[in-house]
Amino acid sequence: MKLPPLNALRAFECAARTGSFSAAGAELGVSSAAVSMQVKNLEDWLGLKLFTRRANRVRLTDAGRDYYQKAAVSLAEIASYTEALTVGGARRPLVISATPALAQLWLPERLKAFAALRPDVTVRLRIEDDRIDLEAEGIDARLTYGGEHPEHRTRELFSDRLVPVGADPQAELGSAPLVEVAWGETIASVPGWRQYFAQHGMARPGLAAAAIGQSVPSVVSLVQAGLGIALLPEQVVGGEIRAGRLHRLEGPALEMQRPYVLVTPHFKARSRRLRALAEVLGVR
Repeated sequence: MKLPPLNALRAFECAARTGSFSAAGAELGVSSAAVSMQVKNLEDWLGLKLFTRRANRVRLTDAGRDYYQKAAVSLAEIASYTEALTVGGARRPLVISATPALAQLWLPERLKAFAALRPDVTVRLRIEDDRIDLEAEGIDARLTYGGEHPEHRTRELFSDRLVPVGADPQAELGSAPLVEVAWGETIASVPGWRQYFAQHGMARPGLAAAAIGQSVPSVVSLVQAGLGIALLPEQVVGGEIRAGRLHRLEGPALEMQRPYVLVTPHFKARSRRLRALAEVLGVR
């Protein structure tokens, strides 16, 4: 069996995952020069260039990216099997990062199902907006709206549509105060009230928002407090509607341009814990 030098392979995997030799060295407890030397040994053994080096930064080549995905899966499997064989060993939590809307309104019921399916797995939920570095921050799964993630495995959770909701089921679209969601600088494809009325040819005097929330959950709270009506993702706030804490108002829906997605590192594709999570989230 022809195997590469394992210390060099481990140094390469760590450098590829963290994006720098210095970060890899800090994680492995060695100097960045030692990591660089180990990676050079692996490159010489393979006869391939795995990184391009520029000043203090490194970037994976195409060959390096392909080799990383395969090598990382193998190392992750070895670590998983070792962990399973270690009696009394503390298992690492499954770290899930999600947008506030998904984390607070859509995900809890599904995490309950996950707990029933995998009671042996501890979940750590992080609530945060986009611009998350999965590998550098040790995140196993990211749930978010749209976005491009070519460096990771991305699968669709569901597509949604915006619907008018209010605390009062009799609220009128033409006269009730309007509450808007500030979707943030990373999301530009979600329309607001102005586009909603224009697209459906509906007249409405005055389109200034009475209140603006920085997230879908904050807007849900504003609507429930009686500040006005809002356009919210129907599936995301479905639990609030079914519970009667929000009411779907009369009026057309507006399709959202992108789906909500599950993003995971390629090298964790065979993780049993992530496969169980995908199952309860309805991802195939």
